[in-house]
Amino acid sequence: MRAIAKGLGVAHTTLSRWLDGSLVPSEDQTSAFADALGLTDRAREDLLQVTRWVSAHGGAVGLFGVSDQVTEVLEVESEATVVAEWSPLRVPDLLQTARYARRTEPRNPAQDVALKLGRQSLIFQNRAKQYNVFLGMSALESRVGGDNVMAEQIERLLSAVDQENVELRVVPDRLDWHDGQHGAFVLYDREGGHSVVYLKHLDTATYLAYPEVVARYRTLLAELGSLALTAEQTHDHLEKALRTLMCAES
Repeated sequence: MRAIAKGLGVAHTTLSRWLDGSLVPSEDQTSAFADALGLTDRAREDLLQVTRWVSAHGGAVGLFGVSDQVTEVLEVESEATVVAEWSPLRVPDLLQTARYARRTEPRNPAQDVALKLGRQSLIFQNRAKQYNVFLGMSALESRVGGDNVMAEQIERLLSAVDQENVELRVVPDRLDWHDGQHGAFVLYDREGGHSVVYLKHLDTATYLAYPEVVARYRTLLAELGSLALTAEQTHDHLEKALRTLMCAES
């Protein structure tokens, strides 16, 4: 966040106020912010539309609505060197296409999609960050947005696994009990050993920083690794799922 603010020529506190709605950026400032996040096409226009709406309505809401949570997520992800995620039921935010994201965020689609795509650019444009994902097979079998949206989404996953700093592995369903069935989480490793676990809820989020708690989630990641398909098997499974969807569309 501080690096983004510096690049925009504004104070870190100013950027935070843009996000929490206490200060509305100009359209030019929003355009520069979109450039800093790497937003293009529909996501960029979505963010600009949010700014126009906020300006027209007296600056009643922040650019992304849930200001504190947004600021915290961006801050943690910008500082992380390794991001490890378990997502049993849905494609993770950092791998979602715009159309998939709109279906999963129906209340504030423009803000939330722009945020997700901006967060993705912070991860994928910085190859020094490692992103490791364990994805539940159920996430691939759902039909979020219909067959066409899911086909596009799986193509996105196939593209992501070709990147050097991304490892995606699918965890099969119908296994015996494992602690991953308690739910999704993200573990962020940051420089200096200050790791944190992120748990997302319906309208809020929880951060866990106690070392013994973080260690328990790290052990769970190792357990998921023992259960997951190999990277090659995952690639084959994604291609099979894509073929099935393509056949369903034809």
